[in-house]
Amino acid sequence: MWTSTRKRLRRLEAAWQQPAAHTPRIPLVARYYNHVQHEPAYHRLPDQTWADLNGDALFGLLDATVSPVGEQCLYHRLRSPLADEAALQEFDAAATLLAQQPAARGQALLALDQLTAPEAYYLVDLLGDEPLPALPNVRFAALLALGLLTTLLGGFWLPVLWLGTLAFGCFNAVFHLRHRARIQLYVRPLLQLGRLHRAGRELQRAALPLRPLQLLAAPLARLGGVLRQAAFFQVEDNMGLLELLKMLLLVDQLLYARCRVAIQRQAPAIRAVFEAVGYVDSALAVASFRQRHATCVPHFGPTTAGIQLQGGYHPLVPGCVPNDLTLNEFGVLLTGSNMAGKTTFMRTLGINALLAQTIATCPATAYRAPFCRVLTSLNLADSLSTGKSYYLVEAETMRQLLLACDAAPGSYLLLLDELFKGTNTQERIAANKAVLEYLQPRSWVVAATHDGELGTLLQSCFIEYHFCETVTEDDWYFDYRLKVGPLTTRNAIRLLARLHYPAQVVAAAQALSASLATRVQPNSTHLTTPAEASAVADSASYEENLLS
Repeated sequence: MWTSTRKRLRRLEAAWQQPAAHTPRIPLVARYYNHVQHEPAYHRLPDQTWADLNGDALFGLLDATVSPVGEQCLYHRLRSPLADEAALQEFDAAATLLAQQPAARGQALLALDQLTAPEAYYLVDLLGDEPLPALPNVRFAALLALGLLTTLLGGFWLPVLWLGTLAFGCFNAVFHLRHRARIQLYVRPLLQLGRLHRAGRELQRAALPLRPLQLLAAPLARLGGVLRQAAFFQVEDNMGLLELLKMLLLVDQLLYARCRVAIQRQAPAIRAVFEAVGYVDSALAVASFRQRHATCVPHFGPTTAGIQLQGGYHPLVPGCVPNDLTLNEFGVLLTGSNMAGKTTFMRTLGINALLAQTIATCPATAYRAPFCRVLTSLNLADSLSTGKSYYLVEAETMRQLLLACDAAPGSYLLLLDELFKGTNTQERIAANKAVLEYLQPRSWVVAATHDGELGTLLQSCFIEYHFCETVTEDDWYFDYRLKVGPLTTRNAIRLLARLHYPAQVVAAAQALSASLATRVQPNSTHLTTPAEASAVADSASYEENLLS
């Protein structure tokens, strides 16, 4: 149904200002990223890190795009951090322009609105080395069509040849029907190519001062011939005569073969238009995100300046308490009970570093850092399919991080949550100390732990911070504020009493905790025996974990 341009623009503007909540179709959205992720790049965010940073939900929050092409390019951008300050400044300028100039934004929205069909997700199929799959035995199509025409015409001189025409007609009909379903499936992206071309052409005519659009003239011109051939697949025949001719003369098969060669030849031009259109749509989405959330533009500096985060918050956590952190020559060791905010803060830091190097936008008051690759180990699980225990998964993950930091020292931000918790306390503390001590000179490290002993063991290269809770007779609460120094309070057993555990259980826990505490030698991190050391450490960890 026809809708006036003014009404369309009002609808698009309203959706841009306040995008409707939806669950992104990640398998479709990720198709472009999956296609290009093996190409050389500064960094590709691994699946584990993407999951640890709640990447799919973060994408859903940012996704104010209009077209499937924009969705795919935004997803690819979020998973492909850059180390190119000029490119990030260009993208920042594009998002700023579209946010501040309603006329330019309106032109972009209207151009992209014609590329909204779900089939546009499959345009990425045209960018590969073999954009359209080959049809089996299609090389015989020309001979079969020629045979039918030859016998048909020859029958006027020798009527017996019309028997051959009948045979060719039956064979061609079967050949056509066998390939019809495949052709309809394969030409889905081809039928969207015209819409992509029109969107790119309108964006170029809008004369927006965006560099990708200024390079579109030649690619758009090269697609003209392909579009004329592809247009035939969209012709509808209500009388059935054209369909009969297409079946007998194998027109679809012959045209498909020609389009396949043309698309393969023009794949670079299609990709240039695809990426330019997706760039504008992604910039629109980021401009919308900036309108809806408090953000800042990141600044990039030398490695010696460290990472400085001010007022950083997690955009997926409603009412998230902002925090500050400076990472320089020391690593950071986070302690605190469960639910106090350790993991959320590490995700906050990781998201700020990721968004700074992808969309030049940080959910913070200020962010200054060198370029770095973010890697995490926050939410591991055992693997039933491979029979790997939790500890083995942890050990393999950490080995990959060690190898990465050895290969490119000084370029990683590592966010690690309770390493080696799949093993016993004594070996966990020893392994943590050894691994963190090894990683710290090679990367920026923020690690959370329940093992208070690590603070003393790593005091030469790590600074301690903590989150804490307050437990009263009537309630308990968290302030989610990052504080300097080790955690000095223990409230786990008091929380048991607050939850109305049996008095006998609370009393026994308090007595054992006091007894174990007296076995610690004054002014020393060592216990009288290895067994006692393990017992006290287990007690401390147990007490803190009761908060979960």
